[in-house]
Amino acid sequence: MPNSGRGRFEWQIEVEDVERLDVTFFAQNADGTLRDAAKSAVGKGEEKYLPVLRYEAPETVATGGTLAKGERRTEGIALPRRFTVREGALEVRLDRSLAAATVDALEVLRNFPHQCTEQTISRFLPNVATYGAFAKLGLADPFLREQAELAVGYAVQRLYKDQKPDGGWGWFNADRSDPLVTAYGLIGLVEARKNGFTVDDRVIEGAVRFLRETLSRSRLGERPSRHELNRQAFLVYALAFADAGNFSRAVELFDRREQMDIYARAYLAMAFHLIDPRNTTYTDALLSDLTSRAIASATGIHWEENEPDYFNWNTDTRTTAIVLKALILLNPQSQLISNVVRWLMIARDADAWETTQETAWAVMALVDWMQVTGELQPNYAFGVALNGKSLVAGERADANNVRESLTLQVQVADLLRDQLNRLTIDRTDGDGLLYYTARLRVNLPADQVKALNRGISVSRSYHLATDPERKPIKEAKVGDNIVVTLTIVAKRNLHYAMITDPIPAGTEAVNPRLATTAIGQPPRLSRDDPFGRGYGWWWFSQTELRDEKVVLYATYLPKGTYRYVYTLRAGLAGEYRVMPATAEEFYAPEVFGRSDGALFILKPSEDSTN
Repeated sequence: MPNSGRGRFEWQIEVEDVERLDVTFFAQNADGTLRDAAKSAVGKGEEKYLPVLRYEAPETVATGGTLAKGERRTEGIALPRRFTVREGALEVRLDRSLAAATVDALEVLRNFPHQCTEQTISRFLPNVATYGAFAKLGLADPFLREQAELAVGYAVQRLYKDQKPDGGWGWFNADRSDPLVTAYGLIGLVEARKNGFTVDDRVIEGAVRFLRETLSRSRLGERPSRHELNRQAFLVYALAFADAGNFSRAVELFDRREQMDIYARAYLAMAFHLIDPRNTTYTDALLSDLTSRAIASATGIHWEENEPDYFNWNTDTRTTAIVLKALILLNPQSQLISNVVRWLMIARDADAWETTQETAWAVMALVDWMQVTGELQPNYAFGVALNGKSLVAGERADANNVRESLTLQVQVADLLRDQLNRLTIDRTDGDGLLYYTARLRVNLPADQVKALNRGISVSRSYHLATDPERKPIKEAKVGDNIVVTLTIVAKRNLHYAMITDPIPAGTEAVNPRLATTAIGQPPRLSRDDPFGRGYGWWWFSQTELRDEKVVLYATYLPKGTYRYVYTLRAGLAGEYRVMPATAEEFYAPEVFGRSDGALFILKPSEDSTN
């Protein structure tokens, strides 16, 4: 290349079975006397690594349990027979105490990829609660303190910035104040203040004022909706947590408790206790409601609602975590608690639960239980065997490693294909509990996994921006603008919906709000055609154009059919497999839909040279 020149170079590489690539570019002059190097400017994290995304659909099955003194248990694990499984692994995780599980879940929350207000709070609220519990148990940890300070510092500044004049917060900053988000934010800020972190009292007072005004406006009529009663129970709990309890509204809700969901009754019971712990008239009745609705199974005890409450972020796992927290607060001697803990531990997906709300409330409940049991002084040994062959033996659990987990992994190729695999876990006598989970994760080729409709339908098509007839295409040339059309059909009203569309790796999403005339000049804001992005786009309060996908968020999406249109710029020739587009309710992932996957080819432009 000439001095101060510019050139383009391409290499064909083969990516092996890895999670990410660490790429460093070197350049030197002809005689080797000068050289320089750089990391990729568009990589992830501080190391600027390139993630490897597979054209595969993961499928997972799991089991687990708790072992007390001198127990042994054998689980049976079978590979799926519908597909030829070549990749995947059996992962066995053993937690020496609940401390290990809660700390790992905090890491998942810290790295969650979305930036709504709820997740900002979920990053620091369980972190602060965990740090406070460890400090009370005499296990103050500098690392936990540091992580809590970082999480609180970031979250508090963002909550200060995004708080609206009425004292509330929205799901995203563009949304109007939402009582549910505001109540959650109030709980987080009060928890931080209780554990010694600095929080501006005016911010808390603003949130209290907003919730009080919301309750004042929301009078209970003759037939209030179920989700409205559930929400008011949460607001009453949040105010009680902030020492601003509304006893009269709590009594009104108590009289309507038969119309409320189980988790809302748990909130109400905790609110009564926080307002007046000596008055057990209301809490005893609510505890009776909770215990009578417990469901026992082979994996423990949990609760199930008659209908899901998507409006208030709730799932059955979240209900179980909230009821557990109420039981620990009001009746820590309950015989149900140990089996509820067992069920929650099995319900994890790897290190955390399925949604941020499930994870946050589960961590806070388990932290409460740790403080009751003091199970941070274990003294036992344990081992694991698969099909009679030892995977590990004589591992110790004691006060020095109580926060450590042990993870074992067996590749699918090493499992029996035509018969049951026997996984045996055993432990010796001694204090403490051993928690185990076993998950079989297999990767199925995405082209064998077809479109799916579980309450939401999603389809995707491509056409050239220069084609007035909008004929669907499966290939284009480098330099082309490609228009993507997502069609979303919601069978019912959706709450907190998220649409994710992976893009071909050789393309880049074009932001219509930014127009740059030349490289090096600052971008200018330009008004895009409000009808150029498809019908119904205004319901989406947040749109994110990422390196590998486009993500849309809608706080509320009425039932109906929507089109969302955006543009890709073709940048690198190649043959690209594109994962299906997906749609789901953020806090109820079982409401789900996906499109077919795709194969998209980008050919070199006619004037390109390599």
